[in-house]
This record gives sequence, C-alpha cells and structure tokens, in this order.
Amino acid sequence: MSIQRDERAGSSPVARVLTSVPWILVLLGVGLLTVLLFVALFSLRGPERQSAMPPPAPPLYLPTVGATTTSAAPLVAVDATASPTVSASGTPSPRASSARPSASASATTAAPRSGTLTAHYQATASGRDQFEARLTVSNGSARAQDWRVELLFTGNVKSIQASSGSGLSVTQGNGWFVLRGTGPLGAGQSATVQMEFSRTGSGDRPGQCTVNDAACAID
Repeated sequence: MSIQRDERAGSSPVARVLTSVPWILVLLGVGLLTVLLFVALFSLRGPERQSAMPPPAPPLYLPTVGATTTSAAPLVAVDATASPTVSASGTPSPRASSARPSASASATTAAPRSGTLTAHYQATASGRDQFEARLTVSNGSARAQDWRVELLFTGNVKSIQASSGSGLSVTQGNGWFVLRGTGPLGAGQSATVQMEFSRTGSGDRPGQCTVNDAACAID
C-alpha cells in the first residue's frame, strides 16, 4: 500500500495534463458545434423574416370627376353682306336689313367726311403704257389747311405728270408719289389734280391713298 501511494505522489504534472487532454478536446468540439448551430439558426431566420414580410398594399385609385358639359348652342357665323330675310307677311326683317357692309368695301370706297380734309382718286382713262387719273381734294373744315396726298402703286408704275390750277409740287420714287399743294386750301374749297402715269403692265388703282394720313376714297 505504501508503494502505490508513492507512485501516485511521484506522478508529474505533465502526465496529469496529458490525461486531461481528451476532455479538453471534447469541450472544444462541443463549443464549436454550439457556435455552428447558432450561426445556422440565424442564417435560416433571416430568409424566413424576409419572406414573412407582407406584400406592399396595392395603390389606391381615387375616382376622377369628369368635366361637366353644357349643351350650349354652337356659334354660327353671320354673313354681313347677306340679303335681308323676308317674313311671312312679305316685309323684310329689320334685323337682317341692318347688316353692316363688308370691311373691304368700306376701305376702298371711303366716303368723304364733312368738316375734314378729304381726297377722291378716280381713274379716267387707261392705255397700253399709261393711264390717266383725277384727284380731288376738298376742305370741309371751317379754316384753311395745307394738304398732302400720298399714292402708293406696285412697281409697274414708273412716273407721273401732274398739274393743278391751285399750285402743286410732286415727289416720286419706287411707285411712291407725294403731291402737295403749294398753298393752303381755303375753307369749303376744292383742288383738282390731273395726273398721267407711265407703267409697264396693267393696273390703274393705287394700293394705298392717304390725304394728311387719312384714307382717300378710290374709284
């Protein structure tokens, strides 16, 4: 009995460590397996949580209110030059007979206004290379006035010869002709200008005629 105790007492620490090595390895293996198990569980829970998320709610579409439509009667263009309508009794309708004349007609044949300075252009003769015209300037105001008439033709009208008993000066260039009285035109008086134009082609009416910047009457 004394010999066995001596042998146990005489065993070295190295031997005791070697005998405990298998247990250390077992504990390390168990710890490693535990860590791997936790990693596997968390990696599986991630996809489950992602798949368990509810799908997004579908968009809401609010009903739109359609624009209200009115049953207004369509607009109808009225011809100002239409002849007056006749009622069942045979008398013309006053509404139709009061139609205004067209703008083109009033622009080319503007009537002289009383109390102002007016001019009237009228072609009197027409030939192959020339035509003649008469210009009448009237002073309807109560005082003497200077007057200036401007005539604008297309490029085919080349030159002018003009004369007036009351005195006249003429300026021309590129179809533009300016006629001026050499003295004021007395109140209630008129001045007549005889004109002869040379041209190439046809046409004896100016595209524009003004007297002191107001529209002339053109025949």
